[in-house]
Amino acid sequence: MSPISSASRPSFGGNQFSVRSRETTAAKLTVTTAEGDKVTLSFKQDTRAMFSAGAAYGPSGRAAGARAEVGQRTEVAVSVEGDISDAELEDITALIGELAQAGQTDNAGAGPASGEAKAASSFDTLQSFEYSYRRRVETDIRASRFSMDA
Repeated sequence: MSPISSASRPSFGGNQFSVRSRETTAAKLTVTTAEGDKVTLSFKQDTRAMFSAGAAYGPSGRAAGARAEVGQRTEVAVSVEGDISDAELEDITALIGELAQAGQTDNAGAGPASGEAKAASSFDTLQSFEYSYRRRVETDIRASRFSMDA
């Protein structure tokens, strides 16, 4: 087997690799108290990460580089219609705790359904609640290689 001569090697070439990922999570809880007061809590978080690396070679040498970026944005909103008593606030806090605990056991990202928390009737001061949860994950992986003769 003969060694490869430099004449058969491409004059220019390189490669590139990149990974991009984005995760978006959104939740909304609306609680109506037994007295008719309404509390709405909403949360949205968007996380992005990117990494890319590449290298190129040519007659004058070789160059390589890499780049990484991470970013996160979080939005939280609370609205209250009416006067919330200490007892109502205590029950709302307990309900949020139960929904969060149910969400931790859900590995598929679907989030807890309303039925997984105690019914609002289990809390003395709450009449009803509506809860929604959404999680989306996107990943893009790309790789390329090129070469050409001069």
